[in-house]
Amino acid sequence: MTVLPTSTAAVRVHAHGGPGQLVHEELPLPPLGPTDVLVEVDTAAVSGWDLKYRRGLQPGTQLPGRAPFPLPHQLGREGSGTVIATGSDARQLRPGDRVVLAAHPENPHARETYRGLGNLSTGVALPGHQAPGSYAAYLARDQQLFLPVPDHVDLEQAAVTLASYGTSHRILRDRLRVTAGDFLLVTGAAGPMGWATIQLAHLFGLRPIATTRHAARADALRAACGDDVVVTDDLEAAAEAIRDLTHGQGVDHAVDYSTSRDLLRLALDALRLGGRLCPAAGEQNPPGPMPFTVFDLTRLEADIVGARGARHDDALRVMALLAAGKLHSPIAARFPLAKAAEAHEFMERGSDVVGRVVLKPGA
Repeated sequence: MTVLPTSTAAVRVHAHGGPGQLVHEELPLPPLGPTDVLVEVDTAAVSGWDLKYRRGLQPGTQLPGRAPFPLPHQLGREGSGTVIATGSDARQLRPGDRVVLAAHPENPHARETYRGLGNLSTGVALPGHQAPGSYAAYLARDQQLFLPVPDHVDLEQAAVTLASYGTSHRILRDRLRVTAGDFLLVTGAAGPMGWATIQLAHLFGLRPIATTRHAARADALRAACGDDVVVTDDLEAAAEAIRDLTHGQGVDHAVDYSTSRDLLRLALDALRLGGRLCPAAGEQNPPGPMPFTVFDLTRLEADIVGARGARHDDALRVMALLAAGKLHSPIAARFPLAKAAEAHEFMERGSDVVGRVVLKPGA
């Protein structure tokens, strides 16, 4: 009879601040509930959300209908692994199944879900948000919070797909309502969200234009995805380059992942008449009002749309694309779980990093 672990190595943030606030420790595992599964974690992805949570988010941040963000907290909104035990009533998964953590689980009974907005559903605890995330050797959660991973799909790739590609899929299909042949501007394109958006843009038949503030990332972007890449260290030159690439007409859509006020303004100015802009960075640094006026929206007849996460349908669609070999995320660095602080520091300091940073608990 296999002896199951009763504790797990884990990394938690106990106080907001720098990477040194991440503590590697041994924690007891909760007893398995009737529909819980115990997963041995293969890969925990490090995301911009994790860094933001560790630093303290924006003052007073709390999502409507969701519990506050706790401290101490086990980070990790993305992860994958193998089921090693199940609760007495778990029927959807069994030991040996390969799974990926649902980055955007829905509450099926929430009013928002009935309205087709499961990504906004209340009364649910997201991993790495209000519930313990993947920064651990073992994770015990309800079976509904995992999706199966086909045998031929790499667990590491599964771990870095659902959050970024799922959200990007929803932005393109539902918020921007793109059409094949449209020009799409992506600012902050070297990050996970930008990378995912560009890959999906190709699959949607779009003509993407990527921007980056760091010239060191431009060649990596061009080599990896073959897109038109504009370096934005000179904003006037960048605007002229975008006009040239769109033959003077401007882009049909723009999505901003940069957090930069200046780049958000560049994205708006790059729109053609009747274009759509999605400020999807989740924040603006420094904080303040958005850098355009009511008249800017009137003269362009522009649509400004928000986006928050993905729905279960988006997750299923991008998992199908991953299984079909249509998606791939480069891995910039791998760290053992105990080196999570170094992984955070690597992400924050690496101006030439293109690709995901992951933790390997079994390393």
